[in-house]
Amino acid sequence: MIKNAIAYVTRKKNRTLIVFVILALVLSCLYSCLSVMKSSDRLEESLYRSSNSSLSISKKGDGYFDLDQFKSIKSIGEIKDIVPIYEGLASPVNIRVVEGKQQVERSDLPDEFKNLLALEATSDTSRNTLFTSGVFSLRKGKHIGKSDRNKILVHEDFAKRNSLKLNDVIGLDLIEADKGTSDIKHNFRVAGIFSGKKQEKYTGLSSDFSENMVFVDYESSQRALNRDPSKGLVNKLGLFPDGPQSTDLALKKVKNLGVDWSKYSLEKDTNAFEESLESLSGIKQIIRIMTYSIMLGGIVVLSLILILWMRERVYEIGILLSIGMTKARIVGQFILELLLISIPAMLVSLLFGNILVGQILGGLLDSDSPANLSDNLLSASGGLGAMTSFLQASGILVGIIVASVLIASLMILIRKPKDILTKIG
Repeated sequence: MIKNAIAYVTRKKNRTLIVFVILALVLSCLYSCLSVMKSSDRLEESLYRSSNSSLSISKKGDGYFDLDQFKSIKSIGEIKDIVPIYEGLASPVNIRVVEGKQQVERSDLPDEFKNLLALEATSDTSRNTLFTSGVFSLRKGKHIGKSDRNKILVHEDFAKRNSLKLNDVIGLDLIEADKGTSDIKHNFRVAGIFSGKKQEKYTGLSSDFSENMVFVDYESSQRALNRDPSKGLVNKLGLFPDGPQSTDLALKKVKNLGVDWSKYSLEKDTNAFEESLESLSGIKQIIRIMTYSIMLGGIVVLSLILILWMRERVYEIGILLSIGMTKARIVGQFILELLLISIPAMLVSLLFGNILVGQILGGLLDSDSPANLSDNLLSASGGLGAMTSFLQASGILVGIIVASVLIASLMILIRKPKDILTKIG
């Protein structure tokens, strides 16, 4: 049977080429579709992290509250990270702020309020919405992380005005609400320099300008205010669940902490993730339809071609039956012929399929999709996952070959050998 299959494939070169092209196209399309579907499944959790999705706690009507009030949140397993945020003002020591055109003029300001910086203290500046949204971009240095102490990020225009560079030291007097300046200079070392322009609210203070905004690490800011960092002040508390499936459960557990929620707001910020997920879900649905269509189309096209060729091979089939070969062996030979052709088709499909992945994504992702979705899908579709998708696509192709041969061989399977031999005679 193997010898006969090899002989037929090598002698019927035109037919072999036609089947080769069909199998290569079908396998390439299947491989690319499965790659996109598999990578999109893995990408969901990655998108959740990169979209900065979180729960947030803030005081109603604005204002500060003690971090210690929510220390029990640490016991909630679904919450992976807790990021305290303190927003206030600071007076730089021997440094001038960037001046600009004010829309609000105030003549009642004391001298200490004429040279102010807007300060935000946090344990992770990379999670700040001004950076994740692209409003601010880190140009030099690195973000402030949990382990950083006495570190500060400054705007590039502020740095230029004061000839500041990375690792320079800046002295700040932090101003606590209702208490004024702490009168204790705290030194911060420049860890990074950023650029950008946020939406500004004018109150007549120099801190209104984006160029006069700085970011410092949370623990150092509380020490500068003569406070214990574990019981420090916050304007907002960011809670980051460990995945999209944990968000609602974490929200429910936080609500059950026994806090007087009439004084606080608990919000779920997953808009960016849901926007990305909507685009991703649409892609998965389209790819799923394409996969089923390719499978069905492959069976139909291959079956029709094989039916035409079966009619031309009636004499060959009759001879094989006359020498005692069973129908199962004859059908097995036909399947083996296509499997032999599929081997070189697999090599071509492995290369051509990767190109198709990019083409499919380019056609599916429009200008309204998240900007980094295509790049993330492409990066997630490589490596071991790509090989798994190729093996799955190859398995489906084998199924298509078997189904097509069985459909095309019905004329053999449903008729008696005597009828076929009589037709030949």
